[in-house]
Amino acid sequence: MNRTLLSVPLFLVVTLFGGWCFAWPDGAADAESADTLIGNDHFLQPNVVTGLDAQTDRSPSLDPSLLSAMLLAKDPVQAAVQFSRTRWPDESINNSPDVVILADPKDEPSAIAASRLLLSSTTGTMLFTGRYVTPEATLTELARLHPSGLSSQAGVQVIAAGDIHQRVVDQLRRLGFRTERIQAAKPEALAGAVDAYTAKLAGKHNKAVIMLPLEQKPLSSSVLRLLQEKDGSILFVKRFFIPRETLQALEQRDGSAKIYIPGSLEAVSQQVERRLQRYGEVARISGD
Repeated sequence: MNRTLLSVPLFLVVTLFGGWCFAWPDGAADAESADTLIGNDHFLQPNVVTGLDAQTDRSPSLDPSLLSAMLLAKDPVQAAVQFSRTRWPDESINNSPDVVILADPKDEPSAIAASRLLLSSTTGTMLFTGRYVTPEATLTELARLHPSGLSSQAGVQVIAAGDIHQRVVDQLRRLGFRTERIQAAKPEALAGAVDAYTAKLAGKHNKAVIMLPLEQKPLSSSVLRLLQEKDGSILFVKRFFIPRETLQALEQRDGSAKIYIPGSLEAVSQQVERRLQRYGEVARISGD
C-alpha cells in the first residue's frame, strides 16, 4: 500500500487527539497532493515511513510534519504517546523502536534539533518530557515499548536531549533504561551538540546543513520541506548574528558544507548569508 496513504490515518489520530482541525484543499485529487491546515499555518502532508524512504534513502519513524503536529497539539505528551501506540501496537511482531529521544515540547527549536538524532537510528521515535519531571504517560509508554537499544552506542535505549535536568535521567536509569543525556540550555548549543554526536556515530560530519532562523517560527512549510528532503544537520542563526556553536560546527566541515537557509532576508540577513559562504555553498529556500 502507498506509504503516503498509510500516513493519513496516523496523522488523523494525532491531529484529532491534539484537538486541532484540518481540511483538505478544494480540488485535491488525492491525499498525496493535498496539504494539511493546522491552526493558522500551512504544513506539508506528513509521510510516516515504515520502510526505506526512496527519496532520502533513510528509514526514520517520525516525519518532520508529524513532529510539528505533535508539538502544536493541545497536549503534546499525549499526542506523541498516541502516535507511538499507533506505530507500535501491542499485537505487532516488531513493536520495539531501537531508541527513544526525549525532548521538552515547550522548547520547540530544541525539540526539532533533538529530532535529528533519529537519523542515527533505524526505528527510533520521540516522546516528550518536562525539564524536571517525566510525565506518567511517557514513562508508561517507555515501559510498554522497552526500546531494544542502539547497537552503535552500547545499547543506549533513551537519549534525553535539551535543557533536561539530571533528575530526569536518574529516574529513567532507576527504572532500568540505559539512558544518555545531551544537555544544552539553548537551541543553538543543542544543535551543535547533536551535530557532533551524530558525526561521531557516522564517522564524519554531514555536509548538508539546514540553517534555521531562531527569531522566526520554527515550523514553517519551507522548514518542514527541507527537513523532509534533506538528511542534513540542523544549526541555528539569528537575523544578523551567527552563534558561536553554529560557527564551531561549520568549521568541522573544512569549507565544503552545503548550507540551506529557509526563509527571506527578514529571517536571515544578506550579511549573515555572505558570512556563511566562507564555510561552503549557500542556497536560500523561500516558500513561506
